[in-house]
Amino acid sequence: MKTILSIFFISFSLLISGQTKINGYVKSENGEALPGVNIFLENTYDGASSGENGDFSFSTDEKGIFLLKATFIGYKSWEKEVDLSEDIYVEIILKESVNTLDAVIITAGSFAASDESRASVMKSLDVYTTPTANGDIMAAMKTMPGNQAASDDGRLLVRGGDVYETQTYIDGLVAAKPYFSKTPDVATRGRFAPSLFSGVSFNSGGYSAEYGQALSSVLVLNSNDLAENDNTGLSIMSIGGEVNKTKRWTKSSLMLSGGYTNLSAYDKVFNSSIDWEKPVQAVNGTAVFRHKTSSRGMFKGYITTDWGNLSYFVPAAKPDELMRISNKGTTVYSNLSYRDCFSDKSCYKIGVSSTIQNNKLGLDFDNIQTLEMNVETRFSVFHDVSDGVKITWGANETYNKYDLEYKPFESTSSKLDFDDHLLGGFIESEIKFSRNLAIRPGIRSEYSSVLNKWNFAPRFALALKTGKEAQVSGAWGLYHQTPQADYLRWETSLDFERAYHYVLSYQFGDISKRLFRAEVYYKTYNRLVTYSGDNEYQISNIQNSGTGYAGGIDIFWRDLKSIKGFDYWITYSYIDTKRKYQNYPEKVTPWFVSDHNFSFVGKYWVNQINTQFGLSFTAASGRPYNNINSDEFMAEKTKPYSDLSLNLSHVFYIGDQYSVLYCSVNNVLGNDNTLSYRPSNLSDAQGNYTMIPVKRDLKRMVFIGLFLNF
Repeated sequence: MKTILSIFFISFSLLISGQTKINGYVKSENGEALPGVNIFLENTYDGASSGENGDFSFSTDEKGIFLLKATFIGYKSWEKEVDLSEDIYVEIILKESVNTLDAVIITAGSFAASDESRASVMKSLDVYTTPTANGDIMAAMKTMPGNQAASDDGRLLVRGGDVYETQTYIDGLVAAKPYFSKTPDVATRGRFAPSLFSGVSFNSGGYSAEYGQALSSVLVLNSNDLAENDNTGLSIMSIGGEVNKTKRWTKSSLMLSGGYTNLSAYDKVFNSSIDWEKPVQAVNGTAVFRHKTSSRGMFKGYITTDWGNLSYFVPAAKPDELMRISNKGTTVYSNLSYRDCFSDKSCYKIGVSSTIQNNKLGLDFDNIQTLEMNVETRFSVFHDVSDGVKITWGANETYNKYDLEYKPFESTSSKLDFDDHLLGGFIESEIKFSRNLAIRPGIRSEYSSVLNKWNFAPRFALALKTGKEAQVSGAWGLYHQTPQADYLRWETSLDFERAYHYVLSYQFGDISKRLFRAEVYYKTYNRLVTYSGDNEYQISNIQNSGTGYAGGIDIFWRDLKSIKGFDYWITYSYIDTKRKYQNYPEKVTPWFVSDHNFSFVGKYWVNQINTQFGLSFTAASGRPYNNINSDEFMAEKTKPYSDLSLNLSHVFYIGDQYSVLYCSVNNVLGNDNTLSYRPSNLSDAQGNYTMIPVKRDLKRMVFIGLFLNF
């Protein structure tokens, strides 16, 4: 090791002999030294950050006239032409900007920072260490306010909205199938690994005009830039295994991974409520390439594919008779993006994403084969017009292709398909009048070729700072969404579904220390799709006659500082919502909504043994369900739901790479939660039909994983 270091330092001293040295000092207008300022030569990789006393120093091989720049959050950019024919000393004085760290930020509906310099409310490590999540982004987000517990579903259900009302974006590009395929009575998981992302931005309402096609919320996942170093990983888990390899070069990095999941052995050890014929079996592979093209330019390429297969039995129409449900499918998702800047005040991002899914669902002897394709191209441009004014604009084109073949047993098969080109554009500005007041007006417009209709959606948000760490934010907006493929395959003469959002929030504190937030909201729905019929594969009378509303309050508290080594957050949500949509005969609270939802997540790090202990507790009031033996629709409710989950993460090192032994137990107390009821075709002598309880597939789930890095 000493020999290697000696060679390194000798080589380094030879390299710098012909270099120009640039050093100096950075201070504010009042003479205060500024540490952490970014000083660099434009269009090069050469630069440094100022130290604790404001001083900086770096060397360059460049010669000639270059532009020396300095940037620091809360201060206006500084620049000066310098001649690199000799060593340079420069004194930099930065002027304060309205965009200071303590300036107001617009947060209504959003659980994330307004820019990358501020911490997101949830990072990938939070996802991995939240006991109920088991490494699933979507499950971790359920501990954020506004979400329903819904452990029988696994997908995000936000502020009274159905699953399809939330869109997921990766680096600003849509991910059309963010979940693995969903089958009746079995919860699903998110498709993407948390380790791929630097942060998660969850917006439960009143979101930016940049995003569309979501009546309720958007989940934005921002991927990592270059990998830090070379790494080989091996994961051995109670449900399968995974291997990955990361290679880092000077300006590029490549990560390849593959995994295998099989719940057969797991099902034999633990007593599942699902009558499995073939427990879940899946194979996945991922490739991630990153290349830094300049000091501000970055290309990202991401592709992942997975294949899954499962089958199980549920009670059928006759006593002692079972119906077989099966699902087999392949999904490929790719995402290519590039970001760079035209100038210091103007940057852009372009990209394309695609999702291809081929899925076969079996309902006893009936088979439904679907092939879906989604391709989106998008560009966005960001302008700093002045110190307190930013304008963002952009456009996207999304192509959707849907093919379905329904093959009923001993009957003629039917084919349904459609194509749609969705064109979208937006413009939005953020205006900071001072540190204490900011507004964000914007508008979005879309055209759907299958509907042959345009929509226009104005949006507006504001924020008012009421104290050093306190502010009030508000948002209003109109949101549209194209009807789902389940309806467009039957009827294309429909209109966009529509929702209005009204959001008001109060926030106090700092997300990196302690943060309290309370938010009230109200949503109105119209043009929701309604239809007649009980079988979604044979429906009629499809139209935009549905309406609804949702209103409530969300409360969030996170504390990372009060107890050393202890991080916890508490959320509570109350909602009042009713809607008439799908085949509902009247306006009622939908089956997936609990009026009250509560979550507590706590994590404590014990330094002496390099171990973190975690606890999650979730509780929810009963959800409505339709008892077909009753004259009232959706008039009955399940019993309240609760879940206590524990985990531990023990960190140890192999060489200079850390590894983790992870163990979690969901529903430690073994609560026999009934999540819903579905009717059977079995009736007693009085003509009352049996209602079958829907429960978690495993009353108590134990997960053990060994994650090794070399």
